Amino acid sequence: MNEYGNVNAGYPAGELYTGQYHRSLRLAAEALTDESLTRIMSALHGLVDLKRPLLPYDVTIGDDRAVTPERLAEHAVSLGVHDADVLFLGGRDYAELLRPAIPHLYAPLSGGMGEHRGLCRQASKEAVVREAWWKQAAELHAQHWSSTKS
Repeated sequence: MNEYGNVNAGYPAGELYTGQYHRSLRLAAEALTDESLTRIMSALHGLVDLKRPLLPYDVTIGDDRAVTPERLAEHAVSLGVHDADVLFLGGRDYAELLRPAIPHLYAPLSGGMGEHRGLCRQASKEAVVREAWWKQAAELHAQHWSSTKS
């Protein structure tokens, strides 16, 4: 219930996640693409729009209630990202859960959270980094689709 006694519909997903790590990912995402194309990979809900209302939750990848690869595949098809250049910014466990749905997924972040934040900062400031990431995503997409047609 919210402060007025009404059922709480939640908070926009883009506002629910408030940590430094998420903010650094979002800063890079804002520099890489239009906000309308950005999705959050939620351990509970899968791929969600930034404006989708969510209630706070405590689920991580691997939990019984976590999103399944099958559900992510449905999301990928409904969003059209199964056949698009896709950049994924986030942890390796999330990327690996998403990869069966989007085999050509390009996940440029490596190392720990500190390194991720540094790479995101670089991407948000340097067009050459963003261009290189999109080029790699396009190459992976082209390789994937040419190999599936053979």
